[in-house]
Amino acid sequence: MEDLKLYDIDSTELNELIDSKRIELKHKNLEYKKLSDKVSEIMKNYPNVLALIEDDEINNLNEEECKMLQKLIKFNMKMITYEDREIFFLGARENYYYFKKLNLIKD
Repeated sequence: MEDLKLYDIDSTELNELIDSKRIELKHKNLEYKKLSDKVSEIMKNYPNVLALIEDDEINNLNEEECKMLQKLIKFNMKMITYEDREIFFLGARENYYYFKKLNLIKD
């Protein structure tokens, strides 16, 4: 199967391509995987935090839950840094293919 090119696909396929980069990060980047595991652990062990994040349920969080919410935000911010880097390079790759299609880059 030929690689998908961003300039040839709709937004659903674009989102799937970006999600595939997140999955790839979980398998290839140990630090990203550790962060992802920590996020999953917090979501599993703190149902009020999970309800707040996933369902927009407003519950009174105790002090420990507030600390876990802070950690969750910190972990997510670090994960986004890794994801942004991957998306940047994905965009650079796609620019190359697009410029090649326009005959602006020759082999």
